[in-house]
This record gives sequence, C-alpha cells and structure tokens, in this order.
Amino acid sequence: MNNIGFGFFCFGEDYYYKGTIDKLKKIINSGFKCYVLTENPEYFYEDFSPEYLTIYEYDRTFKSYSDKLILPKKILKHHDICILIDSDVHIMDYSFIDSLKKYNFKYGISYIDTLENHKSKRKFVKELIDTKNIEWSSYDTYASNLCPLYGDFETIWEYFLIINKIGFNIKKFYNYYEKLQIVKEFSDIPLNKQVSGAGEGISIQISAKLSESQIQRDNDLYNIIKDKMVSVSRRYTHPDFLPEWMK
Repeated sequence: MNNIGFGFFCFGEDYYYKGTIDKLKKIINSGFKCYVLTENPEYFYEDFSPEYLTIYEYDRTFKSYSDKLILPKKILKHHDICILIDSDVHIMDYSFIDSLKKYNFKYGISYIDTLENHKSKRKFVKELIDTKNIEWSSYDTYASNLCPLYGDFETIWEYFLIINKIGFNIKKFYNYYEKLQIVKEFSDIPLNKQVSGAGEGISIQISAKLSESQIQRDNDLYNIIKDKMVSVSRRYTHPDFLPEWMK
C-alpha cells in the first residue's frame, strides 16, 4: 500500500476551515494521515487526534500562496508520497480515495490539470503572465536568467498536487523554489495584495526543471477524479453550485 500523507494549507475566511474539516474527516476515515499548515491551529484540535492529524502553525504576517510548498518538506519526512489539496476544493465523491492506496503514482511531481480548464484559459506560462506588468517584471527578469524558456512550460492548476519521493530532488528543488518565491513576493509588495505569491505553479515548473526532478501531468489520475471534485469560489462559482460549507 502506498505510504501517503495528505496536506492542507488553511487560512483566511471561516469557510475555508469548514471545507478543510469536511475533507479531513473523510480522508482520515479512509485510513490516511493528514497534515495542516494553518494560522489557527486551535480550530482543528477538538475534532482530530494527533495520531491522525499533525498541525503546523502558520504565523507569517505577509501571507503567500507559495507557502503551501512548506508542507511537502515536512510530509516527505514521514511518507513516500505527499498529496496537497487546496482548501477551496469541494470533493463531491470520495470513492476515489481508496484507489490511491495502490495507485501507481508517477515519479517526482505530478499534477492533474492545467489552467486551460481554469477561468483564465491559459495552457502555457507565456500566455498567463504579462512580463511588462509590475506584478511579473522582477520575477521574469530573475526567472529568465535561470531558465530562459520557462514561458514554454505548461501551466499547473495545482489544486491537487502530488509529490513522489522517487524522482524528486528535494534539496535542489527548494534551493530554486524558495528564491523564486522571494522574488515573486517582492514583485507583489507594491500591489498591496491581501495574499501574495500567486502563480506558484510557475515556480514549481522552473524548480523541477533546474533540479532535474521529474514533473508531468497525470492524465490517468485526472480521469479517475475529474467528476468527483471541483475548485469553488464565492467570487466565481454560481451560488446554486456552492457547497454547504462555503455558503
């Protein structure tokens, strides 16, 4: 059986906590160990035993989406495979969970979708970013020096991201990823965003390439779960299709 640890990065509005609790209960009941990086650890203490859920406090004042990649560094100390699920993902059908116990995961980093199926409708990085925009100009300068053709990489919609120890050069990967995160957050400072570091999938692609970690889309896994989960948002999802925990 695969030795899998599930990770969730949870902060912000209360409904993200409700959605995370909902997913944790189902996944833990299926026999998996889970990990949460959160600014409110107390929210989870009453519902789960430390035997099944490990909680890490997220205490940065300058919040960043890129910090979700803190979790694999911790999870892969105890598991062979780390699966990150975004807190705004709604799982309608958990029947696929048990199949993951014996699933033949791809080596290194794998993802199930691209932003071509996202509201942005962008398949490649060069279609996604405006290098003349202040949000991306500093990042582009730095990233281009490291990896001149990074714009040709496929975008990653990382709401369900898998990292397999096999094929993942963890030390070299984070040597690149953490520097790219710093540059992206620097670019975001003048914009006064509530949360910075968006576009972490781009940094994942570049860091995987430079660290010689394997990275690919897993179409087989996508076909298994494509009708069983959906990324939801109060801003973009029609109210009639919002899950109860987000209403």
